[in-house]
Amino acid sequence: MQAVTFRFLTRAGRPRLSIKAFYKRHATTINLGTILGGLAIFALWHWITVVVPAGHAGVKWYRFLGGTDTQSVYTEGTHFMWPWDGVAIYDMRLQIVTRDFDILTKDGLMMKATISCQFRLNPGSLGEVHKSFGSNYLETMLTPALGSYSREVLSQNSTDEIYTTRRLQVQDEIRDAVDHDLVGGLFGRDDKRVAWIQVKDVLISGMQFPQQVQTAINRKMEQYQVRQEYAYRLEREELESRRKEVEGRGIAQFQAIVGAGISENYLRWKGIDATLALARSPNSKVVVIGANRDGLPVMLGGVDSQLAQAANAPATPQANRDAAPQPAPPENTTDR
Repeated sequence: MQAVTFRFLTRAGRPRLSIKAFYKRHATTINLGTILGGLAIFALWHWITVVVPAGHAGVKWYRFLGGTDTQSVYTEGTHFMWPWDGVAIYDMRLQIVTRDFDILTKDGLMMKATISCQFRLNPGSLGEVHKSFGSNYLETMLTPALGSYSREVLSQNSTDEIYTTRRLQVQDEIRDAVDHDLVGGLFGRDDKRVAWIQVKDVLISGMQFPQQVQTAINRKMEQYQVRQEYAYRLEREELESRRKEVEGRGIAQFQAIVGAGISENYLRWKGIDATLALARSPNSKVVVIGANRDGLPVMLGGVDSQLAQAANAPATPQANRDAAPQPAPPENTTDR
């Protein structure tokens, strides 16, 4: 194959050098520039690229073009930038933060509440969060709001209400207050308020009172459970009495139905059948006869076995003493 070369004409009509001829003429300079450029890219790779991990987002900061870019967000993946610019990376996944707060209740008791907040950052306002609060937004924005509204809501409830009836309602009130407060004064592109943080849930995970108060509350709860136990016992006994009443009515109906069909002749016939069944058994019996004419003979079973047990049983000391001959009493020989 013939090598293809390109020739370019100058204004005077003379042909210029081809690319191949240009490369041969400046080969050293081109090769050196390529090597130096590759080394520069390799050395500056960390400064000209940024990697956004999964579940994260980045906010770009321009050194010479206006600072923080609040309109666009870097998504997951690798992105290029100028070495003098910067990118701040934020975790956009669901997060949870737990803090302890000292709170004064409605009835004047000091308590320590452990409150957990589940939240995630809003991608639409990530640039504003970075510009206004920075990466320490948990301590400068979320924690103060959570503590403030927790104290405000819990101070309107007594200890019993927080402990028993209104715990879920209190959690919802704190969540709604914090979520509304974190909207702030931002406005989106469509002139709508944009939340800085989306609060998903608030949980009161623990409450700690002074030792004396805690002991009194535990005793009160114990007595409440005892009361519930006695109420359950009363209900059980009432049901048991109803069961016995139904059982008694059933027994009375049974006796009324069966008693109407039982006569003296029927009972005598069943007695004769039972006597015949006992007489046919192989055991030895003692038959006692002598009752009136309507009576049945009395049978005493197991006589052979009782005699055999008596014969094989060892003699007891008491029995030996009873069986031994007793010496005759001495004669009374008194001098007359």
